[in-house]
Amino acid sequence: MDNYELTYAVIKTAVENGIRYIQDNPKRGVRNLLDLGEYFARGRFQKDFFELAHGILKNEDSYYYDIIESLIKNTKHKSIVDFGINIGFNSMTYGANIIRENEKKFGYNIPWVIVFDFEKSNDDHISVHEADRLIQEGKKTGIYSYMIMLGKNIEMFDEMYAAIEKNRDCAIVIFIDPCIIDEETAKKLSNLSNICINVIIEDDCTLAVEKTNILKKYKCFYGGYMYYNDNNASDIMNGVVSNKLLSASMNFAVLVKDQECSDETSIKVYEYIYNSRTRTNHPVCLMDFYGDIARIDSIISEESFFLSIDSSGQATASSLYGAKSYLNITESSLADVLKNIQIINH
Repeated sequence: MDNYELTYAVIKTAVENGIRYIQDNPKRGVRNLLDLGEYFARGRFQKDFFELAHGILKNEDSYYYDIIESLIKNTKHKSIVDFGINIGFNSMTYGANIIRENEKKFGYNIPWVIVFDFEKSNDDHISVHEADRLIQEGKKTGIYSYMIMLGKNIEMFDEMYAAIEKNRDCAIVIFIDPCIIDEETAKKLSNLSNICINVIIEDDCTLAVEKTNILKKYKCFYGGYMYYNDNNASDIMNGVVSNKLLSASMNFAVLVKDQECSDETSIKVYEYIYNSRTRTNHPVCLMDFYGDIARIDSIISEESFFLSIDSSGQATASSLYGAKSYLNITESSLADVLKNIQIINH
């Protein structure tokens, strides 16, 4: 057994025991898990996270205890353990070290997460084999986190299911419309312990409430997401969005800036989201899609870098770079795509 396998096995056993303890004594159990995480923390990101978490949870009345207790009660423990270790250890620790080494070795930036933007259907879409090949190349580069924007694209959901199943050492977040959730889909998703399912929340969240109840029935690990712009950003900051999330039994959500959102609004929303996470009286945990991806990336690497792949395989860099690769993952390696994008920019 090599050092990675040994460390993984030790962490997994400790987390499994910690979750069982939380069931009996939630507050003490959570603090014990934080102590464990702090012990294994190696990078600046992990150490900052656990220091902040300890400070927040000193308040016995913190809403975070309610969020965690609800998660433990309503989610398969295997999903919490596997997804948690995949994101916390495989991606943020083990993978982050590989990313830093490869950035020094090859001289180009490597993202900590790759986004598959499959919301728009494409007749000539990438195959499960091509998606899996990219993920395999990503893992060798140190990338163990993937986000898949599916929306209503049920065809790509069926394609990507096999790729998710083959890469159980990765943390994979999917973003779906409630219309594609039914008993069969929820049952399939419940068999994947390496995913977090985010369901879109809109003005009328009746369907989202109905369909998340199915996910809850199968003890899936799920939350919400929504697109924001200048017209609806106030709903985030005045509590309307949080109330919608709670009505759908969601304890967390990812908020995604749309193309029409001004920079001024996106900055205000990101600051609100960041500050809300440090307050003990906020009933849900909010994350900013672009802001938090960039923040984590700037901690792992010297500068942040965002990469998305559309359903045809076309690679696009973040608006921070304003560059689009002329390479497609169906014809080029991940390394060639990363180099090509950054040559265009620089």
